[in-house]
Amino acid sequence: MISGFGNLPDPRASSYLRRYCDQLGYLVGHRRTEIALRAARVSAEIAAKAATDAMIEAQAANRAKSEFLANMSHELRTPLNAIIGFAQVMAAQMLGPIGMPRYQEYASDIGSSAGHLLGLINDILDLARIEAGKLELYEDLLDLNQVIGACLTLVKERAGSGKLTIGVAGADQPLLIWGDERKMKQITINLLSNAVKFTPAGGSVTVGWSLLSDGKCNLVVADTGIGIAPENLSKVLEPFAQADSALNRRYEGTGLGLPLTRRLVELHGGSMTLASELGRGTTVTVEIPAERVLLHATSGPSSKREESETHDLLLRYRDALVDSGEIR
Repeated sequence: MISGFGNLPDPRASSYLRRYCDQLGYLVGHRRTEIALRAARVSAEIAAKAATDAMIEAQAANRAKSEFLANMSHELRTPLNAIIGFAQVMAAQMLGPIGMPRYQEYASDIGSSAGHLLGLINDILDLARIEAGKLELYEDLLDLNQVIGACLTLVKERAGSGKLTIGVAGADQPLLIWGDERKMKQITINLLSNAVKFTPAGGSVTVGWSLLSDGKCNLVVADTGIGIAPENLSKVLEPFAQADSALNRRYEGTGLGLPLTRRLVELHGGSMTLASELGRGTTVTVEIPAERVLLHATSGPSSKREESETHDLLLRYRDALVDSGEIR
């Protein structure tokens, strides 16, 4: 009876076998995890490469489009300028009477329509040149008050016909900044035109500037117009996008004004923000960096010589900033 116990399994052998099986299971599981992770990494690398290739292709296509539009400047503008010029000659009957008054009206309509189309093309080309990195700044010393005044002259007639009140806020003293005069005027006129366009009769538009404690300057255009819904604030800053995209929308336009204005502001190293409320109006703030705000004086130069010396001094200051890389 005792000899029968010799057929029982050795407890130590069973323990070793279980331990071996456990280790083998761990190794198999670990190997499977490694294979799965390697497969996931390869899949992620393939997806990342595909996304990178797609992004490069999209950037190349966008760059090609922008370069094409930028290079089309002469081909598009030249014939339109000719149409506008000849239409003005015909409308004014410079070479003699046309014969029928209606033809004179047609010539005037042709001129105004061509002018509108030229303005649209100029906006598209400017936006394309900015995206292609081909739009340069031709900078000089500017008085922001003079820039605002020149732009107000261009919108006063339209504001008057719309029974709007235009006000100027801020200090009366000059504020001198470094900037591209044509583009600073384009920024201001775009914002004023938008404000006038979207403000009903009896409303008001206010433009002005203010100095900040950190040396920056804010150019602000505010209106009491129709306003923009919160969900559309980012939309109106995208090219060709409009808050009202319905076919029967009340206000016409291409949706280029604000996007182009923002790009021009950024080209100066500044930023543009919108604050709006439906039915209450919109306020657009253009922040001009401190390195471009060079002089804020309560009284101007008393003579041409002092004016010239001040201008030369500021030019040298400007050159020093450029050399140090503090301003573009």
